[in-house]
Amino acid sequence: MMKNLLLITLAFVSFYSSSASLEVGSDLRVLVLNGKEVDADSGDLLKLAAGDNQIVVRYKSILDNGSKTKFFESKPYVFQFTDLGEDLTISVERFRKYKQAEKAFGNNNVKWFVEKRSGGSVPFRFDELPGNPGFLPYADLPKAVATYNKKNGIYFEGQEIKVLNEEVIVAVSETGEVELTGDALAQLKLWYTKASKEERKAFRKWVIDQE
Repeated sequence: MMKNLLLITLAFVSFYSSSASLEVGSDLRVLVLNGKEVDADSGDLLKLAAGDNQIVVRYKSILDNGSKTKFFESKPYVFQFTDLGEDLTISVERFRKYKQAEKAFGNNNVKWFVEKRSGGSVPFRFDELPGNPGFLPYADLPKAVATYNKKNGIYFEGQEIKVLNEEVIVAVSETGEVELTGDALAQLKLWYTKASKEERKAFRKWVIDQE
């Protein structure tokens, strides 16, 4: 009896810990998954990490433009959502005309969907991904994502994505003095995510010297 119970428990743990997949919807292309470059087109499946996930998506399609057709490609968008242990899909509203898509993306008025394949929507947050400085702003998307995360105080902690700017409140007094409120650990993490590579190295050395 105990042996059967152990087998059932192990099977449940294995099932629960296994990550789900994300199906890429029509006219979409996923380019980054959790900081790593990928290349997934419509119909492809991506294995999600157990917990929070961050992806970069671009819309691309050949659309009607008067009596002809024209290729449209949006800027990249960064999405964050949680793997709920179910297979998911990401999709976007359908466009037929080039000007329709151009207007919708230009006004940031596009309907996106992250849904369970079994039915029901999944909460998510998204933002247009700023490009890198230079002639080809999206040539290095992982770098653009790293910069975006650093600027917004976003970092991965285990299987969760933390947004430090929501944990630490910055207040400016009438005399111009800046005051941070929130627990000390959250403040340290916020400053660390915003520091340069050299500053982080110097900080780690300083921490070791304090031991």
